[in-house]
Amino acid sequence: MEQYAFASITELARSLALSNVTAESLTTFFLNRIANLNPVLHAFVCVFPEQALAQARQSDERRQQGKALGMLDGIPLGIKDLCDIEGTITTCGSRQWETRISSGTADVVQRLQAHGAVIIGKTHTVEFAFGGWGTNPLQGTPRNPWDRNLHRVPGGSSSGSGVAVAAGLVPGALGTDTGGSVRIPAALNGITGLKTTVGLVNADGVFPLSRKLDSVGPMTRTADDAALLLQALTHAPGQEVQSVMYPGCDQADQLAGMRICVLPEEDYGVPVQRAVRLGLRDMARMVDMAGATIIREAPPFNFQQAMSDCGKLIAAEGWRVHRDYIQDPDMLFGPFVRDRLMSGKSISDMQYQDLLEAHQKMQAVWTQWMADKDALMLPTTPSSAIPLAQVDESVTPLGTFTRFVNWVKGCALALPAGFDQTNLPVSVQLTGKAGDEAKLLHIGSTIQSLTAWHSYTPVVG
Repeated sequence: MEQYAFASITELARSLALSNVTAESLTTFFLNRIANLNPVLHAFVCVFPEQALAQARQSDERRQQGKALGMLDGIPLGIKDLCDIEGTITTCGSRQWETRISSGTADVVQRLQAHGAVIIGKTHTVEFAFGGWGTNPLQGTPRNPWDRNLHRVPGGSSSGSGVAVAAGLVPGALGTDTGGSVRIPAALNGITGLKTTVGLVNADGVFPLSRKLDSVGPMTRTADDAALLLQALTHAPGQEVQSVMYPGCDQADQLAGMRICVLPEEDYGVPVQRAVRLGLRDMARMVDMAGATIIREAPPFNFQQAMSDCGKLIAAEGWRVHRDYIQDPDMLFGPFVRDRLMSGKSISDMQYQDLLEAHQKMQAVWTQWMADKDALMLPTTPSSAIPLAQVDESVTPLGTFTRFVNWVKGCALALPAGFDQTNLPVSVQLTGKAGDEAKLLHIGSTIQSLTAWHSYTPVVG
């Protein structure tokens, strides 16, 4: 069974279809891995063994009757602990909410279950999803699996989902992204993460941070797996859809006709680790080999300013979500997240409206600039994962290249792009206009057909 630990969803689906493994045995295998490794990795906040095994048995029964619901039927998945599941606790990463029982089930969970996926448990998150390092001082910070000797940051806020997929505890998981919260943990943990366009995936039942910026997206090993989950999150089983699946192949002209912009290094605006720069150059060569036209140009805005403005909108909206209790000193909230949410109190209603107008204007600027481009390629994070002990919670360097995508209401795909000198993963991202997910997934799948970075796995256990 060990060969299934780091298999892709697509590979697992093939094994299930060929009866090489049952959903029940596969679920049991991943439950055992979680039981053995989660005490150290801290990826899952809770696990549902009885419910998961029952769902797996139902999947096996359907398959025996020739009624499998598709490629996700019988696949174990993790769900970020912002998503309600009726009758279970949804803490949103908060010690204060560790008895908060959900009265309903999030639409995204219902959709995955409708496709036969096995919901194995909930993954840790930064408290209220407000933080890029992935830290959670009260519930505990998940451990980046790429360093067995030193506790390094997992990236946030979808920290547990990133660690769970990277460590082979599940083949896929859901995250949310308000300023980089899918892409940052995907980058630091060496997996693939898709930030979807706001509104593409129904967020009903997912606790909000910023309703204007929040999105739900898949975290997987490959772009093809991300496409598979996206299809399930946006369409009913058997529904006729335009294909978002792009199986990898090595055709030299697979990206012919595409124009991919690569951000020039002189326009980074911040120091970027050498391994990240080299990874980006390597990925640019891959799309060139696949027939795309490479152009080099910087967007018509400043990344630091976009990051700052996006952060202000997150704080303003987060304050409006949490203001009834976040100021109460008797409630058990983490100090850094409390401070971030409290900073939104100083943003007046007039300033908030100004931010919303600026947000809308930037969408138009981005759409116009991207009109003759299929994607912008740039780093996901400026560096690999740092030790937890070195984190400065007052700064957000990991969001330098991610927040602007939320600010312009785009979509983005983070892809593994190599390793630094200490064997920690680095990442690049493809960014696009609103609704360009299929295009980014096609480019990502092509890159992964020409590279092997996504197939490397950490030594755990």
